[in-house]
Amino acid sequence: MRRVRARGRAVAASLAVGAVATAVLWVSDLAPGWLAPVLSAVVTAALVEETVRLQRRRTPRGDPVDFHVELSDVSYFHVPGTAGEPPHVVPASGHTVRLYVTAPERTVVLAGLRVVVVERRAPCGVLSPHAGILPVRAYTVLLDEDPPRLEPRGEDTPATFSYTVGPDDPETFELRVETERWQVAWELELDWVCGRRTGTVRVDLAGRPFRTAARPPRGLSWEDLA
Repeated sequence: MRRVRARGRAVAASLAVGAVATAVLWVSDLAPGWLAPVLSAVVTAALVEETVRLQRRRTPRGDPVDFHVELSDVSYFHVPGTAGEPPHVVPASGHTVRLYVTAPERTVVLAGLRVVVVERRAPCGVLSPHAGILPVRAYTVLLDEDPPRLEPRGEDTPATFSYTVGPDDPETFELRVETERWQVAWELELDWVCGRRTGTVRVDLAGRPFRTAARPPRGLSWEDLA
């Protein structure tokens, strides 16, 4: 855990430096016109790679299920720094969270999956588009509803969330995350049943909540609408 936290702090510091450098180059009259977009793309690519690495962890001791998550089909907003936080990037609405769940030791029934909103705020930043992949067990996360809701998508996804995982029988969930109005920090709560035992596992990004920002109308930024 200490190693993961240290790596997370190093990644955050590197991204902050890269974002500041990008901002400086973008407004500088001395920098070539092509350099700032290239540097911005490099910073985003590094973030995606490191984020996926940091999203893998074991569940707390005592829980019979393990999981890790990956983000795909991601476009990012480059958000300028404020007094309370450094420059950073936030996934745009429409991205996919792929959740892998397995039970290493014995069969476990997954009895529920809920979305927990940690924070909502007005979205901001500059959009950087990215490509995506196809779903497996497909759900849509509707963050604008209160409480937020999971909506099944596709023939392979039943209306009721009830799956069985075991040592050789994992499940893969892909959650298409959508909001039209907010920048949202959120988490997942995965309920499990193992024999007579029951419990809930929190699913997040290595101890940090997921973050998703609404997209502005095509051709505009949130600053244009302020």
